[in-house]
Amino acid sequence: MILIIGGRSKIGAALIGELLSRSEQVRVLIRAGKPAGGLPAGAEAVTGDLADEGSLVTAMDGIEKVFLLSSPHPDAVSWHRRAIDAARRTQVQLLVRSSILGADRGSPAEFISAHTTCDRYLEDSGLPHVIVRPNLFLQNIPESTVPTIDASGNFYVDVGQARISMVDTRDVAAVAAIVLTEPGHAGAHYDVTGPQALSYTDVAAKLTGAMGRQVTYVDAPDEAMRQALLGAGLNQWFADALVGLYQDYRRSGTDGYAAQVTSTVERLTGRPARSLDDLLGEIAPSSRS
Repeated sequence: MILIIGGRSKIGAALIGELLSRSEQVRVLIRAGKPAGGLPAGAEAVTGDLADEGSLVTAMDGIEKVFLLSSPHPDAVSWHRRAIDAARRTQVQLLVRSSILGADRGSPAEFISAHTTCDRYLEDSGLPHVIVRPNLFLQNIPESTVPTIDASGNFYVDVGQARISMVDTRDVAAVAAIVLTEPGHAGAHYDVTGPQALSYTDVAAKLTGAMGRQVTYVDAPDEAMRQALLGAGLNQWFADALVGLYQDYRRSGTDGYAAQVTSTVERLTGRPARSLDDLLGEIAPSSRS
């Protein structure tokens, strides 16, 4: 049986579907007080909390493999350490952790630094493991960027001209499903990217084509973006962490780590990684104004 921690995320939800299609037994960790409804038929819910190692040990009873992902949070490092410790106590045979591209290098960015710390803790734990490091998600474009386009067709991001090989969350899930169900992956570190590195100027051009109107990317100052994020309801920690991530992308520039394109998706799944064009093609009718 496979335990999914982070099953409400886009990657987690897609992974559950992938595993069930392979006739795997799936258990999904649900926080106490949260509804268990909405899980696909065949997925078993179990109550637990990343802040409570005892509940994780109970949730892992009878579990052979674990997929570990959590939402961004100031306590994410301690959460993941507890999950890794619980997996070690229950003698889990394989733990697959969702990290972030760039977590194999030093960075002052909160998200990357936290993932680096968690990855190293897992590597030192003695647990058989796989670390999956996806780049920025393509889904952020329709879900976060498109809604901010103003009446003049402008959207604002503090990323300069950095190029980012954004990846579809469904492709990340497909990679995770393979390493969870097929032998020979223990100890691997997989960088998971889309098929091309795009600047946000490139993104604007693709949105122009998909939406049927002119869309323009405007490079924004960090403080303006921070205030916009706070105004959208994010807390100070999350807003600062996002600004820090985009600062890291700027440091990566046009050909740094964030622009690398890997063959991981095609090599493991046998099909090309989805592109932004593919994703926008799926949603184009609803994105036109």
